[in-house]
Amino acid sequence: MAKTEQGKLSRLMESLLSRKNAERLTRVFCDAAKIVHQRQKCLNKDQLKMKEVSSALLLAESLHSQNFRFEATGELAENFGTFTEAQALEYYDEKVMGEVKDAWGRTVIIDEDGMKSLYKEAGSGKHVVAPENYEEGRGKRLPWIRYALRNSQAVYLSEETIHGAFRRTYLYTATVSIPLDPKPQVSYYVVVVREGKNSALRLVTAYSMFNRNKFLTVIALCSRYCK
Repeated sequence: MAKTEQGKLSRLMESLLSRKNAERLTRVFCDAAKIVHQRQKCLNKDQLKMKEVSSALLLAESLHSQNFRFEATGELAENFGTFTEAQALEYYDEKVMGEVKDAWGRTVIIDEDGMKSLYKEAGSGKHVVAPENYEEGRGKRLPWIRYALRNSQAVYLSEETIHGAFRRTYLYTATVSIPLDPKPQVSYYVVVVREGKNSALRLVTAYSMFNRNKFLTVIALCSRYCK
């Protein structure tokens, strides 16, 4: 939503509500508008159904009321600085791989396939394991994977049918504050877990972004997961 439109909406809300409530409502509406816009693009629709619009409002509201936040300090920042591919592979093998219980007590399996998440081919975006595709930023954030899985209840559910096969994916999310001078840097973090046979949950990948609009794009077609 353009700043001028946001300003008009804000002034309208301020004429009806207290300033604080108007600001909060405007932020939710802006996120909802961006989610609806993304849904229109992905679904190739000029007009969404009412339930598709109203669910976007619910999704936007959850971003503000049930967001999971943490600060990247201590062990969560132990890989910061130069962190090589060899160091990342060793760290993954020793400290990431295995099983972890999420906030609802569900078991998530982190196996060798999840190690591919450290790599991303520039052209295709695929997880092609090769030294030139290693992303140091992902290596630095390896400590966040288990932490987010254990603690985040800001989880979004994606259900889709691909080539006739139904697929269910969970996005464990967090808003991370990285303490830097002169001000902290905010990162949006996503841990992707897929449900397989016998409802087994396995890590697929994990990545971060600094742009909130990009984060909204990632979750736009999802719904909030509620146990």
